[in-house]
Amino acid sequence: MKRTRMKAIIIAIIAITISTSLVAQYKYTPDWKSLNKHNAVPEWFADAKLGVYFHWGVYSVPAMVGEWYPRIMYIHDVDSTQKPWWWGHDYHVDTYGKDFHYHDFIPMWEAPEFDAKEWVDMFEGMGARIIGAIAEHHDGFSLWDSKVNEWNSAKMGPKIDVVKAIADETKKRDLKFMATFHHGFHGLFYPKDESSLFLRPNSARNRSYHNCHVPQDEKYRLLYGNYSYQEMQELWIDKLDEVIDAHCPDYIWMDFGQKFIKEDYRQQFLCNYFNRAAELNKEVVVNTKGDFFPTDLAIVNVEQSSMDDIQDEVWVTDFILGAYWCYNKKYRVALDPKFGIRFLADVVSKNGVMLLSAGPMADGTMPPEQVESMAAMGRWTKLYGQAIYDTRPFDVFGEGPSMFKSDKPDGSVSKKQLFKLNPADVRYTRNDNIVYAIQLGWDNENTAKTLSAFALSKGYKVKKVTVLGSKEKVIWKQSSLGLKVLQPKYKPALADSALVYKIELKN
Repeated sequence: MKRTRMKAIIIAIIAITISTSLVAQYKYTPDWKSLNKHNAVPEWFADAKLGVYFHWGVYSVPAMVGEWYPRIMYIHDVDSTQKPWWWGHDYHVDTYGKDFHYHDFIPMWEAPEFDAKEWVDMFEGMGARIIGAIAEHHDGFSLWDSKVNEWNSAKMGPKIDVVKAIADETKKRDLKFMATFHHGFHGLFYPKDESSLFLRPNSARNRSYHNCHVPQDEKYRLLYGNYSYQEMQELWIDKLDEVIDAHCPDYIWMDFGQKFIKEDYRQQFLCNYFNRAAELNKEVVVNTKGDFFPTDLAIVNVEQSSMDDIQDEVWVTDFILGAYWCYNKKYRVALDPKFGIRFLADVVSKNGVMLLSAGPMADGTMPPEQVESMAAMGRWTKLYGQAIYDTRPFDVFGEGPSMFKSDKPDGSVSKKQLFKLNPADVRYTRNDNIVYAIQLGWDNENTAKTLSAFALSKGYKVKKVTVLGSKEKVIWKQSSLGLKVLQPKYKPALADSALVYKIELKN
């Protein structure tokens, strides 16, 4: 018996060695034919299910409007009564004055309370298997010690290499590190005067503005994107290469702005990333919002959304923990963890991975309401995570009244629909011969459910049914109508978020 086991171990080691050797041997070239050889969805990503990152930057100092504050503060020719989002210009002038610019906020961002270990402890405690740091948002301020961009958090403001701090702390644990990049839109982010020579693609987001007050001084050029379209491409890839060379994140998250980058630069970035990962024998992930990367090599990202059915390929979505992506001092609310767990179950049942974005305060303190939301979700995932992690979709994603239809241009389901998820709904996940029926809350009205997915005609024979977190014997019966289960008499811990039936099938 021991000899057989040892032989199996040796064979497994040889297989892994050959596999990693093959990964390291292949050299990508910057063309789609070569790049498409990349495995878009490694097993670790399909297993992870839950991740967290944060929106934190210079914009966290004013802590109003959102992470688009640096753009909106300069737009004065929009009727804010017609477009309430744009009231930020008036707020900025009234609060700081017309001559106070975005770069003037940088010395105010000191972050004395920042503690990477405390943050990563918090994220891991929530149940995140992927932990990320924002690398750069649209504003052009990098959160690592950049040589190509003097405007960065290591040299200015808090004088912290945020990406390194989070990456180092994450890599100490059995967790995956993610860096998020939004800088493809940087050259188009700050409003341009009509006289600007910036060569920009057609974009409704970047119309010209009269009497634009964005600083034009040479010393602010890289911060405010006062450069040519060609230089925009070079800076875009140089920034990415710096982070790849220093940290080679397991996942590089990409925002919509990469569509403004030329195809050959997008290809070169992927080539550099995949080759660096191959050198380190790492399986890495990149996502696409839209079609700037082919889905053969990138994972589809749908923002604050789910899907209306199981997808053939793994996909990813992002939700916010606060009222905005970044901290907003006027709206101190956090995601109800009960709904956060229900969102997670819905996403995972449809072959998705869910990311949450925290919004720390400028001083490095995580808002208490967000801390509690993460902690509450963590208490549930710690007890019932077997129904989430390492699972795959079942034959159907679920049943109940909340069977959504896509209502967004990309075919996804908006968050407003997801708030309808309730205890009458069930979402399924599977791990080998175990199916988890996740009831989305404790049902005080209907204590019995018939799960039609297990009707005898479906070909499944149920062997055993238990409820996670309960010692009660579950009353159940399988028939031509399905599997009838009776909710336990006593409510298990945290069942108000979701109750999990563990259904063991006969081989």
